[in-house]
Amino acid sequence: MLASALPFILAFLAGFLVKAVDWMDDDRKSKHPSKYVFAAAYGLAIGYLIGTASFSVLFLAALVAQVFARKIDTVAHQLGFAIAAISLFAFGFPSLDVMVFVFFVALAFLDELKLVGALKPLTDYRMFLKLGALVMVAFGRWDYLVAILLFDGAYMLFGLLGKYIK
Repeated sequence: MLASALPFILAFLAGFLVKAVDWMDDDRKSKHPSKYVFAAAYGLAIGYLIGTASFSVLFLAALVAQVFARKIDTVAHQLGFAIAAISLFAFGFPSLDVMVFVFFVALAFLDELKLVGALKPLTDYRMFLKLGALVMVAFGRWDYLVAILLFDGAYMLFGLLGKYIK
């Protein structure tokens, strides 16, 4: 039971830690060394997910899109990215359905754009990747949707909690 839940738990944990690092880097401009520990932990979690999870292509595509969107812009996030990439040598490289990979890379990249007007909520809430994961439910792949909802839910949860941390 725990083994089948582990990837989903790690997706949640990774989302929480990614936002914690964002918050420390962007909102707090913190130099506290814990952000590097958090980045290393989320990098390891994401590397594990890419190497082993049934929804690995989703996290690999999101990671690649972060590179294209130039969002890996702090030392802490560079550390998290590097650990995710290096950990693939330990956890293994996933087999890829190229069409699904390109689909998710494109959607994850769109999530990083800053749209305006009526389309603004799509990028404010990073809806493109979630909508793509919802499409996968039609093919019997609910795991993509659950994983991204857990990751983003944890990301938003830390965003709310961060307002109360002094």
